[in-house]
Amino acid sequence: MRKLCLSAAVTIALLAQHPSDPTELLAKARDLAIARAKRLPDYVCVQTVDRQYFKYLHSVKHLAWPGQQNAPPSCAEIAAFDTQNPRDLVLQSTDRLRLDLKVSEGTEIATWAGASQFTSRSVFDLDGGGTYETGIMGTFLGDILENGTYRYKGEESAGDSKLAAYEYRVPLLSSHYRFRTGSGWTPTAYNGVFWVDPDSLEIRRLMLDANEMPPETGGCEANTTIEYQAVKVGAGEFLLPVRSSMRMVRMDGSETRSTAVYSGCRQYRGESTIRFDDAAAPTDVHAAAPGEPLPAGITLSLALASPIDTDTAAAGDVFTARLREPGRTSKGVLVPAGAAVGGRIVGMQHSLIPPQQFTISVMLEKLELQGMTAPLFARLSWQAGSTGISLPPLGQSPLVATLVFTTNGSRHIVRAGYQMNWITVEAPLDDNR
Repeated sequence: MRKLCLSAAVTIALLAQHPSDPTELLAKARDLAIARAKRLPDYVCVQTVDRQYFKYLHSVKHLAWPGQQNAPPSCAEIAAFDTQNPRDLVLQSTDRLRLDLKVSEGTEIATWAGASQFTSRSVFDLDGGGTYETGIMGTFLGDILENGTYRYKGEESAGDSKLAAYEYRVPLLSSHYRFRTGSGWTPTAYNGVFWVDPDSLEIRRLMLDANEMPPETGGCEANTTIEYQAVKVGAGEFLLPVRSSMRMVRMDGSETRSTAVYSGCRQYRGESTIRFDDAAAPTDVHAAAPGEPLPAGITLSLALASPIDTDTAAAGDVFTARLREPGRTSKGVLVPAGAAVGGRIVGMQHSLIPPQQFTISVMLEKLELQGMTAPLFARLSWQAGSTGISLPPLGQSPLVATLVFTTNGSRHIVRAGYQMNWITVEAPLDDNR
């Protein structure tokens, strides 16, 4: 309690006067941010990420680079070509994912939005292999305010307000900005600009440039902008990101652009439990043991309970389906018709190159039976005469089913009632969903 009162006193003292000296303003803004960070409880925010993937019309390796006809261009040559010529970039595909991000002592842990618990899985096991940036909610501000070097740029207008702009640089040895490579993680130095509100002493916006990416990352540069806002978490208000955007240029000239929105931030108090609607069981049902997985080999004919709209749906969203017919064994009905099955979207992609299509990857997770939630392990049933075989996305569980919808439209709705046939399997030994 004494420490909390001291932190509150520091905050009140820092806000008591409007500093006019740039050095004094920066010092007060830093002290306020650090004082708030020490009071910030463990918290969770919902992160929704929309990504766009661009490529050259022609492979960058076939472009004419002076003196380098037999070698791919360097990052410097790509940047020069970008400045001097219009980029022949074409949007190839998009995807979207939605995660719960838990932040504890500056460390981010991710799980699917609304999942029952956080596990040791990396966010990169969930992101479908796309470009993903960590540290926005956890380490960037700490790196900059504690280890950066600064230069005052002057005041800049932001709507009706005036913000103080500061250039900064974080050296390699102090950086927690890391990129994933084939052999692990590689840190990089970075620089940029942040803007401070002289009245509230809060950092309102941050720009981050990583233009010296290690070659093993396959990237040339990454530029990020983060917008901050005071958000109520638990009993206090804290400065948290509300929106971020990133542009990454790779050595082959391709680009990824992503936008992340943060919402529903709340204090983390413990695990939750996912449950689905009750299903009435007829009297002739020889039910499975409550809470136990179904035995392998049971056919489940499912109908989607509500539509999936590609305009809003994301990897990480849950869905519910209903059994169209009873699930049977040789001993009779094991699961009644109408029972609720819960699943999760684990991939939501839109390809814009012919044949244009939406690819929705889904996995079953839960069965509601006799008022108990039981884990469900099943794969999509392949039938003779089907048009093809769809493999699960690379790196995903073999229980992931890939649904492909070919359309030239910018939106597709999978209607309620859409039918899928699944067959139960033995629980995988390494299940970590």
